[in-house]
Amino acid sequence: MKHSFWRAHYLVLPCCLVLFLLAGSPFAAATPDEASHDPHDNYTDWAIYRGDKKANQYSKLDQINAKNVSRLELAWEYHHGDPNGPSMYSNPIIVDGLLYFTTPKVNAVALNAATGKEAWVFEPSEYRQNDTVFRGRNRGLVYWQDANGKRGRIFNFVKDRVYALDAKTGAVIESFGEGGFIDLRKNLPVKPANASIEVTTPGITYQNFLIVGSRVPEGNNSTPGDIRAYDTRTGEFKWIFHTIPHKGELGYDTWEWVEGETYGGANPWGGFSLDEERGLVFCATGSAAGNFIYGGARKGKNLFANTVLALDATTGERQWHYQTIHHDIFDYDNPPAPILATIQMDGEPTDVAVQLTKMGLTFVLDRDTGEPVFPVKELSVPPSNVPGEEAWPTQPFPLKPPPLVRLSTHEADLTNITPESRETALETFRNHKTGFVYTPASLQGTITTPGHQGGVEWGGGAFDPNTGVLYVNANEAPTINRLKPLKEGDASAATPIQRGARLYNANCTPCHGFNRKGNPPLYPPLTNLDLSPKEIRSTLLEGRGIMPAFTQFEPDELDDLIAYLRSEPEAKTDTETAPDNDSEDSIPRYAQIAPFFLDRHGLPAISPPWGTLNAVDLNQGKILWQVPLGEYPKLAAKGIHNTGAKNFGGPVLTAGGVIFIAATPDEKIRAFDKYTGKVLWEHPLPAGGYATPSVYKIDGKQYVVIAAGGGGKLGTEHGDSIVAFALPDSATESQADRD
Repeated sequence: MKHSFWRAHYLVLPCCLVLFLLAGSPFAAATPDEASHDPHDNYTDWAIYRGDKKANQYSKLDQINAKNVSRLELAWEYHHGDPNGPSMYSNPIIVDGLLYFTTPKVNAVALNAATGKEAWVFEPSEYRQNDTVFRGRNRGLVYWQDANGKRGRIFNFVKDRVYALDAKTGAVIESFGEGGFIDLRKNLPVKPANASIEVTTPGITYQNFLIVGSRVPEGNNSTPGDIRAYDTRTGEFKWIFHTIPHKGELGYDTWEWVEGETYGGANPWGGFSLDEERGLVFCATGSAAGNFIYGGARKGKNLFANTVLALDATTGERQWHYQTIHHDIFDYDNPPAPILATIQMDGEPTDVAVQLTKMGLTFVLDRDTGEPVFPVKELSVPPSNVPGEEAWPTQPFPLKPPPLVRLSTHEADLTNITPESRETALETFRNHKTGFVYTPASLQGTITTPGHQGGVEWGGGAFDPNTGVLYVNANEAPTINRLKPLKEGDASAATPIQRGARLYNANCTPCHGFNRKGNPPLYPPLTNLDLSPKEIRSTLLEGRGIMPAFTQFEPDELDDLIAYLRSEPEAKTDTETAPDNDSEDSIPRYAQIAPFFLDRHGLPAISPPWGTLNAVDLNQGKILWQVPLGEYPKLAAKGIHNTGAKNFGGPVLTAGGVIFIAATPDEKIRAFDKYTGKVLWEHPLPAGGYATPSVYKIDGKQYVVIAAGGGGKLGTEHGDSIVAFALPDSATESQADRD
């Protein structure tokens, strides 16, 4: 359907007919509190995560531009005082002169946006039982006010709670929810005590609805990734959409249900975008669980996992869906929410939802119907030869735009950075299987490209509404996906260490590896833990950093798991054998092992570039340019440059023709020319900036701000800085004179 439907059709209707139609619409008889348009949803304020509700990551400010960006200098720097993990992923929002962000403790902090002076800090640990300090990933906050511009509040998402804070003072609004917060373990189709929920990306508001997603565990005994909405004023539960369909619901017949299995995941952990005119909220879900790269207990297409969803924002009713992967056994979950854009198709404006993926593929979908606007082919893909697995025989493959990354690794693709790197890469390559992006995991191990940290990550992309060009960063980080058969055995005859090993192998190997060997630098080994049983139990129940909570374990299971984690690495666990197949109904079990394909220096074992910044013309579905993004300091010290690097955090684009992005392990922020991809400016940060910058103007001066918390998936040194850049006053004044 061409054009923006509501805009194009209402303009040609008589006024009386418009009023008649609106009487039956979601916008009928709107009270002041229910006005649909959010005044902060614009390209100027940056009062919303990713800049605006369309997730465009675009600012129309142009005081800083391609001609003067090289003169940018440090304007102010704020230290929150806790330079520890996991990192700061927060994309700051700016409202009425205050800048809001979150720390690794998920404290909400408000600063004077012009000076960086602290206005207030909210510490959620004071509201948790026993003052428990939770540390976790968090990408930002949500601001809401009523239609009269009053009752301004900040929603702070802390693990499994949503707090409502007074925007001016940071005080908890006690009338909201249960004494100031919503308990997200409730209102789900599982017992609250068994729900493992963590909100890592802020929700979104529409009228008086606060819409919330979550992160859930990826192993066995996961939690459904259902989407929920709450009243922004009271915290009252309003609606739920089941991403794991219930009996009688659409999508239920796309699963082969196994009695006794737990089904979860399919969660929109990357947040939401929203079309206020249509009253639709958009999101993209991750993989189904249990399991990570094995789906023997969840055969079928698995709707609504790995799916782009358009829901009625007031009811949660599905309007359309589009699945990007059928039966995901690759960990290719959809990281960011769709970008809502208007492009030119055959000379006509067309509203679309653009979904970026870990495969480096870009799906451009009609915003009203969900149908692809460019051709998509269902490609035949390799079957699985692992007992118990049934890979789906086809996968959707967009013919336009082209992939942003390589989709397979051949011997010619291996690294030549050093002779030693090449030697290690060759040895590993020849000892494993490899193939196209959708080649399943194997018992031998399959090198999968671009890998589960490859393609486009949660940082999303920056869309230029004036040209239809999308700017997006991407990774190439192949993974070795391996399944190791496990023996179920008789639990009653097993020792606590053996029972704990089985729990570990069923839930922990994707991250921490078989036999607790780890997957550096992101996931450390768990051998020789220097933690007490009480500390291990607390970590398992509360989560830590990027590790989710495992609240689904019974007390005796926790005891067994702790016994295994505290045992000597050589302790006999008797779990390594062929899978049990004693009956026709038995499901083989596997440890799921997914280390990165690295050379001996810990770098990707394929040839550079390992990270790129890309310009994609969405009008024509073609790549305009691609340049390396970042580099590794240890290679740069040897004179090896322009390699690109794995990167986490998104770009922003301004009307001044500049793309700002940090995201790289060399701990710099850069400005690129939007037409050529040329670096116009770069500046060292006090720590890696693994977040998306924000752009705003205060008192006539434009700023670019980035959270520099280091750590994260790149494992660099931690920091505690929020850093703002601006032009020197003389340059700002001369620009004002020209304006």
